[in-house]
Amino acid sequence: DILRGDWGFEGLVVSDWGGVSRRPETVAAGLDLEMPSSSGVGTKLILDAVAAGQLTEADVDLAATRVLTMVDRAQPALAAPATFDREAHHALAREAATASAVLLKNDGGLLPLDPTAGGGIAVIGEFARTPRYQGAGSSQVNPTQLDNTLDALRAALDGRREVAFAPGFVIESEDVDPALVAEAVAAAAAADVAVVFLGLPPSYESEGYDRDHMDLPANQVSLLHAVADANPRVVVVLSNGSAVTVAPWQDRAPALLEAWLLGQAGGTAVADLLLGAAEPSGRLAETIPVRCEDNPTVGAFPGEFGTVRYGEGLLIGYRWYDAHRLPVAYPFGHGLSYTTFEHRALTAEVVEDGAEPRVEVRVTVRNTGERVGTETVQVYVSDPESTVYRPEQELRAFARVALEPGQEETVTLTLGRRAFAFWHEDVDAWVVEGGVFGIRAGASSRDIRNETTVELAGDNVVLPLRPDSTADAWLTHPEAGAWLRSVLTEEGIGAMLLDPHTSRMVAAIPLERLARFPGFPLDDRQIAEAVSKFNAA
Repeated sequence: DILRGDWGFEGLVVSDWGGVSRRPETVAAGLDLEMPSSSGVGTKLILDAVAAGQLTEADVDLAATRVLTMVDRAQPALAAPATFDREAHHALAREAATASAVLLKNDGGLLPLDPTAGGGIAVIGEFARTPRYQGAGSSQVNPTQLDNTLDALRAALDGRREVAFAPGFVIESEDVDPALVAEAVAAAAAADVAVVFLGLPPSYESEGYDRDHMDLPANQVSLLHAVADANPRVVVVLSNGSAVTVAPWQDRAPALLEAWLLGQAGGTAVADLLLGAAEPSGRLAETIPVRCEDNPTVGAFPGEFGTVRYGEGLLIGYRWYDAHRLPVAYPFGHGLSYTTFEHRALTAEVVEDGAEPRVEVRVTVRNTGERVGTETVQVYVSDPESTVYRPEQELRAFARVALEPGQEETVTLTLGRRAFAFWHEDVDAWVVEGGVFGIRAGASSRDIRNETTVELAGDNVVLPLRPDSTADAWLTHPEAGAWLRSVLTEEGIGAMLLDPHTSRMVAAIPLERLARFPGFPLDDRQIAEAVSKFNAA
């Protein structure tokens, strides 16, 4: 029981809305509460299953106890509702939003905009006035206060730079509105810089369904081209709950800020970032592909006939793009600042080896720019030689470090056992194979600045043998290998197994199947006896 056993969870397990089809079986499996109420249908199914001996009363009592325990725990809060500081919470929301936005590009240092000097600023796009700050569907909450970037920019600039606004498009329409586009073009042409707010309408992404593509609405892209034709000094601010393709149009915008859905204070946070009152420090938690067709789920999701194929296996996200050597628009972990950073002096020291290995990684980071900034140091681990397929590299540690201009700091990151282990199906455990591991440190999965290696002793794992274990598994077994070689003859299949050139043809065949080959010196009984003998050793 992973949830309650390995993880020690003692709370309530509740279904997704409409997520239950066989209620008695879910009770036995540990699902305590079905949602929404099934108007007695689920209750009757449970009672019928108990009466038929298909479900125990103990299972029902346990589920009921967990529900009642949760109700009891909630009573103090219901009896004396807590108060909170709305302004402090909004300030925290602003801080979180500021740290979450990702500056994808900033060619020519177009950002930050100078709040005290320069010409007019054209703010274009309805999202600047009507922010998308949360997801659609049942995730929606009621904000205590809702900021928008247009008002926040005007308040921050306080007349020092003129701010013109043109909506450019209607959020939930894919039609090009010539009048709105003309208004936006005129505003851009008259301004020093155009800040264009683009994004996904709420109808594009919600619970219960998936997007058919990764593109922005075509009318928004055409608006961007029209604005960029009038004024090439363009900053694009994106509002979207999941990644969108940017490769088809990003050449029209020297600066690109991925703002995601930043919550109720996101409007002010974006204004802070655009004007340099705050430094961009967010990093991508996903890869932005060049094309939707490069995505690892193509051909596997959503599947057919109610079945989804998780065909990517371990190759999720950046691991897929690395394995297939695919170019990407922006890699996992990417994010710019208004300053620059140097990484140097990478070291990796094996502090402890054996059953619980511990490696301390150190890298010195220096702010080489003229502004304060925060760098996220990322450490990836590679396993160049493994008995199982492993990704090219895997993020195993990261740390944020804030530095003043010219300041440097040595960052220490600790890698434990899991940083080097893989899940071994045959032994039902996480296993570290001894050998050399690569340690890579950098600013993203595609911006590795320094590399080194460590060597670990690893686990002494002897895999259990079965009759259907491959001949190779038998031959590499520390004890069974010598025994098998002693009984193999230098004729037929035995000769092929002993020959380094021909063994690759037959070593992958289970030993019990080789026993069916004419002239093979072992039969099923002898193999079964060997299994018992060597597994007991």
